[in-house]
Amino acid sequence: MKYPKFWARFFLVASIVTAALIFWFSAQKGTESQALSDPLTLRVAQLLRPDLMQMSEAERISFLELLSTIIRKNAHFCEFALLGFNLMGAMRFRFPGLSNGKCRLRAMGIAVAYAISDELHQLFVSDRATRALDVLIDSAGSLTGTLVLTLGLAILAILNQRRVSRR
Repeated sequence: MKYPKFWARFFLVASIVTAALIFWFSAQKGTESQALSDPLTLRVAQLLRPDLMQMSEAERISFLELLSTIIRKNAHFCEFALLGFNLMGAMRFRFPGLSNGKCRLRAMGIAVAYAISDELHQLFVSDRATRALDVLIDSAGSLTGTLVLTLGLAILAILNQRRVSRR
């Protein structure tokens, strides 16, 4: 593979940036975090339920709370999918002799440790809660990210072999 040092550094920097963004989101007070996600929740709600404003207030509040939870949990999943993807890339290119499985285990170990520390960090942020479920969601996201990169690299390797064999 061309430029392994470049890609190792690229994915390492991308991992650090992703971890910093996750930290920044987690450092927001609960009210700030809610204010950030509420407009998105409302837009999605209006797309899903054009009759949103015709619903009773209790139904509307219940629907918005459920949708907000779904959006926020998906945000957790996606943040950590990106972290897992980047960590897998850093491992794969930094340690080319390691198997994909060992790279994935290392990337997952780092991501899960970061997910746990992220939840512990939220203990010290006002109006935020620490939830084991979020660690599980984060872990599932990071596993997905590592698998997506593994699959992508396998596809690139196959395409590269075909290109070389046609010469």
